[in-house]
Amino acid sequence: MKAALVTGGSSGIGLALSRRLALQGRPLLWASLSEDEIEGAKSAIRHSIPDARIHGLAIDLAEPGAAQAVFDWATARADIDLLVNNAGFGAYGESRSLDLDREQGMIAVNAGALHALTRLFLRRMEDTGGGTIVNLASNSAFTPTPNLAVYAATKAFVKHYSEALAQELKAAGSPVRVMTVCPSAVADTPFLHAADMDGVRTFTSFTATTAEEVAGDVMAGLEQGAEFVLTGAAMRRAYWLMKILPAPLVRMMVRREVTRV
Repeated sequence: MKAALVTGGSSGIGLALSRRLALQGRPLLWASLSEDEIEGAKSAIRHSIPDARIHGLAIDLAEPGAAQAVFDWATARADIDLLVNNAGFGAYGESRSLDLDREQGMIAVNAGALHALTRLFLRRMEDTGGGTIVNLASNSAFTPTPNLAVYAATKAFVKHYSEALAQELKAAGSPVRVMTVCPSAVADTPFLHAADMDGVRTFTSFTATTAEEVAGDVMAGLEQGAEFVLTGAAMRRAYWLMKILPAPLVRMMVRREVTRV
C-alpha cells in the first residue's frame, strides 16, 4: 500500500485521521512543527496499533522553501498517493491589532504551503499513476468573518482553489482528484487555545464538531470519491439554511458566533 503524507498529522484532525489510516495499514508521513509532539503522537498511535509505520519531519511550513523540503523528504522515503494538507493555524482578534508577522505566517502556512505542496505532489501523482489530495478549508470559508479576518480569507482561498483545481483535473482526465473539506469549529484540538479563542461562542455552538467526527467524514468522503465534504451533521443542516437566508442576516449570525461568551 502506498503512503499518506499528512501535514500537521501529530495533533488534532491530522492525528485523528492518521489513526484511521494506520488502521488500514497505510504508512504515514507527517510534517509538523514540533519534534516532541511528533514523537508523542507516534507513541500514542503505536500503543493501540503496534505495527503502525510512521515517519515525522519537524518543520515550520511558514519558512521559505519548506514545501519543497517536505516534498523532497517525503518522496525519498515513500511512494505517496494521498496528500492531506491539514496544517494551519488561526489568530483571534481585530486584524488591525494582531501581530503582522503572525498574520503573514498564517497566510504562508494556510495558503502558501498548501498551494505549493498541492502543485508539487499533483505532478508527482500524475507521473506515478494517480492519487488524492485532501485540502482542509473551514466553514469560515463561506462568509467574511470578523475577528478571524485573515484566517477566514486563507480558508476561502483553500476552498476556491481546491474546488477549481478539482474541476480542471476532472475535465483533463487526470488520475488525481482533489477533495475539499470544510469542518465547522472543532472544540477538542489545540487550535482553540493557540488561536486565543477560549470562550468564543462558536466552539459551544450546536454546529461545533470534534476531530474524530471530522476524520470519520473525511474517510467516508475518500471512500465515496467525494469532491467536497462539509463535516458534522449539524453543520450540514445549517449550511443549507444559510444558503437561503438573506446575506445581512447571515453576517449578523456569523458575528455573533465569533464573539466571546
